[in-house]
Amino acid sequence: MLTFTWIELVSPDGTTLAVVSMWFLAYLAIAVVGGIVFGAPWFEQADPFEVYSTLVSRLSIWRRNDAGAIEAVSPLRNLAGTPVKPGLLAVTAVLLGSTAFDSFAASTTWLRFTQSSSLDITAVETALLVGVCAVVGVLFWLATALPSGSARVAGREMPGRLAHSLVPIIVGYMVAHYLTLLVETGQFTLIQASDPLGTGMNLFGTADRQVDLWLSLHPTLLATIKVLAIVTGHVLGVIAAHDRAISLLPSRDHATAQLPLLFVMVGYTFAGLYLLFGL
Repeated sequence: MLTFTWIELVSPDGTTLAVVSMWFLAYLAIAVVGGIVFGAPWFEQADPFEVYSTLVSRLSIWRRNDAGAIEAVSPLRNLAGTPVKPGLLAVTAVLLGSTAFDSFAASTTWLRFTQSSSLDITAVETALLVGVCAVVGVLFWLATALPSGSARVAGREMPGRLAHSLVPIIVGYMVAHYLTLLVETGQFTLIQASDPLGTGMNLFGTADRQVDLWLSLHPTLLATIKVLAIVTGHVLGVIAAHDRAISLLPSRDHATAQLPLLFVMVGYTFAGLYLLFGL
């Protein structure tokens, strides 16, 4: 996942056909070999896009019960059922950190720096991308592992047990950051689907359509949606973390042991809003 975000956000040749083709072929080869050797668990646990989509699906109102039937359930209850597996915190840290980096890299402050600096910007941005993801993960680890001396599980297990609480924050921040891209730039997919080879076809009747910029033309509504997405994601994240912490901590530590994580969550909220509107 980190490699994909580096190519998408940092690599100066990330949009060229040669680089995209090379990355896709390498990804395909790893997926095929892994699937042959390890079977279905490889895709469930090692394929970055399946892991990502599975995490996001944990906020769905639908799930399968033990009998395999689909049932309606509270999104937070569904989220609480996220399996605790090695690498869960790393994946959530990369997803949240890379989105934060993308916001910062698109700011006028950073663009002015890159245009005036003599440094190797690719190397600087690579270090910054890795650094932001590491900071997100380390802060969360410190806030959950260190204050958990009285927890019912080992301190080293606490970050993984609580990492699911980052999923609503990730979804909220991605909605805020990529909503315009999805709605407006995403329309090109429908437009170009009618003429994928550029030969003048109009297979689905959408080749002559134009991109509707209605969302960008209503900045107040767009800003409101973005703020609500970030705030809602963080509120749900705090609730999810609180519910899990109560089940793992003795009653005497319910308040004090959760304070470090609360401060980190507030810091994530402030950073998200600042990156969205402050730069």
